[in-house]
Amino acid sequence: MVEVGQKIVKIDGPVTRELILKYAKASGDNNPIHINEEFAIKVKLNGVIAHGMLSFGLGARHLSDFAVECNGTLFNLGCEMRGMVRPGDEILTTITVKGIQDNIAEIEMIQNSRMSLNLKKDGTVIKIFEGEERGWVSEKEKHLITTEETAEGTLTYREALVNKGWAKIRLS
Repeated sequence: MVEVGQKIVKIDGPVTRELILKYAKASGDNNPIHINEEFAIKVKLNGVIAHGMLSFGLGARHLSDFAVECNGTLFNLGCEMRGMVRPGDEILTTITVKGIQDNIAEIEMIQNSRMSLNLKKDGTVIKIFEGEERGWVSEKEKHLITTEETAEGTLTYREALVNKGWAKIRLS
């Protein structure tokens, strides 16, 4: 049963350079900002970024799966691309049922990229991730940095909006 306010969170990743290359080949989108590290650095991106449609496609798959679980049909889908996904990022997709009218569920999909920066154990840094090594967190994103206790230690990461999407599901 689908209810207003219902939320589902899905996590994909971490995104790898291999996945980005496979997506470029499958989609035919060979823009060098996605596949050529030197070019991406030259144009001030400080490294390759994933295709926006790669992250959106992952979200679309989750929306489609949700529609099937609801015995419904996904028939309207779109998004605004708002940010970048880097190699090593996880993509968090949150699907929220915003309303139901005439057997149509209105869905909001928010996708965030979660960039691991470092891992500390007992106050000592035991691992530094590429995002921190390469300075991928901009000054204007510093307020998006947070920590989480994990089994391995204290993880510091940046979580930022990537896509803001919407969908409609016709319920059976």
